[in-house]
Amino acid sequence: MLYSVDLLKLMGIKITADIVAENHICNEQKLWRHVILNAFEDTRALSADRKASLNKCDAHYWIAKSKDFEQICWWAGWEPEDVRYRYYKALKKGDIKFKRKHFLWFEYNELFQRLKKESNLELRKTLRRNLENKRRQIMLADNVYVENFLRNFEAGN
Repeated sequence: MLYSVDLLKLMGIKITADIVAENHICNEQKLWRHVILNAFEDTRALSADRKASLNKCDAHYWIAKSKDFEQICWWAGWEPEDVRYRYYKALKKGDIKFKRKHFLWFEYNELFQRLKKESNLELRKTLRRNLENKRRQIMLADNVYVENFLRNFEAGN
């Protein structure tokens, strides 16, 4: 599998050496390494359409907060703290950036999922109105990158 030079630089020497040399114990370890690298690639997406935004935010929250991520790192043969440090460093340097639209689509999707599950008609009406408002926010949002995102990320850790 081929990955961009930018991604390999972002991952650091040890991880990149493992990838380039195909230094894996078994095929399962190779699989988990590619899962992690694909998540990093998803966070690097610049497009702010719905699908790309959801993939980007899902990957971000998975890397930043998930215990599953830690287990996958262990299965990949990599230290979770090292991989998260690489991610945090990329955020800080601006190698991974987020637009307001990315987060708005994520919020929209959460509202939509709540609407699908809701059976109370009054709550469904409220959720529909909230969805319409969120969609308007998305359409009016500019394409500027969120500057204070890293401060929010640091506060969440």
